[in-house]
Amino acid sequence: MASYALLIILIVLVVALFITSYVRKKKYNSELGQMREELKIGDKVMTDTGVVGEVVDSYIEDEYKYFVLKSGRGSNVGYFAVHANAIYYVFGKEEPKKQNMANVKKEKKAEKTSETNLADNKQETTEQLAETETKPATEQETKLDGEVINTKSKKKK
Repeated sequence: MASYALLIILIVLVVALFITSYVRKKKYNSELGQMREELKIGDKVMTDTGVVGEVVDSYIEDEYKYFVLKSGRGSNVGYFAVHANAIYYVFGKEEPKKQNMANVKKEKKAEKTSETNLADNKQETTEQLAETETKPATEQETKLDGEVINTKSKKKK
């Protein structure tokens, strides 16, 4: 009986794994398809084979969409056509997310430096208090508008 329950649990987990994998793949493909539909001349793209180029033209032939890419630098520039499904990544489409992440990192860095400065200030204040406590009662230093004033208490004889 226990072995049947274990077998059923394993089957359910495998089916759940396949279903979540299918849903993720379908969502990814729909996003990729939408990205390919929004491509325009001048976009910088990468193909699934790793070739980076700029879209210079697009056309439809035999019900399939193709893009003409310009790749290379200087005198080594070449043009070639790729099927729309070969476009894997569009540069510049993810930049707002990257900029937001950069801003978050800058804010965290600023918080850390301010926390460090606060900790340093607390340490300096503690050190100053310790110094004040160790000075003799006859000679104490007090700060008044940035000036250090020595006050000496005189003992009456």
